[in-house]
Amino acid sequence: MTLNRLSIVMALTTALSSFYLSANPTPNILNNYYSAAEGNEEMVDTVYRQLKQLVDEQGAKPVTMVYLGSTQTFQGRDALLPWNQMKYVEKGLATIAKGVNMIDSLPIDINEQERIQGLPEAYLTQAIAAITYTSLPDMFNHFERGYDLYLELLNDPQFSDQPFAASSWIYLNAIQAAIRAKDLTQAQTWLATMQSLDANNAETQTAQQLLADLS
Repeated sequence: MTLNRLSIVMALTTALSSFYLSANPTPNILNNYYSAAEGNEEMVDTVYRQLKQLVDEQGAKPVTMVYLGSTQTFQGRDALLPWNQMKYVEKGLATIAKGVNMIDSLPIDINEQERIQGLPEAYLTQAIAAITYTSLPDMFNHFERGYDLYLELLNDPQFSDQPFAASSWIYLNAIQAAIRAKDLTQAQTWLATMQSLDANNAETQTAQQLLADLS
């Protein structure tokens, strides 16, 4: 093998090793996660094991950690005993916090980040953290933290440049959080953004109806 060929092989090996050591969740894992999020209790432990194995074998990344933490809160949601509910949710919140804190390890330029579900890693990490925080009962005292994540994310000028088909669900969840926060001015502002990006989008129309029902 010539020196040039050896150099190429070594470079490819290093690149592939780096990829596998920092892999993000696969589409199959994400599908399982969203099934669990929608209330499929039988899927919760499955997706937890998949995400935990991914972290243990291939290394932690912000997105993986946030999905893992969110899944742990599902375990708390589905637990029968109150102390187990608290235990799982608190573990999940700690895991999510680790994932959010790891965002700084990603490339600053979002165009250099891996895209998952059509979004840069950092944006998806913030979105899942925000959705999980704002979905928890008030006793966990994380709603404000989640709402602040929405404000930071959706007010990022580059976020509105993302494909709306990939980001519309985040706007809808943010509007639902704004309604819960009784911040209707912000909810209307986000709705206006959605309408400007795609007035016929299903999430846009759902958000429009949510706000119309309040008037």
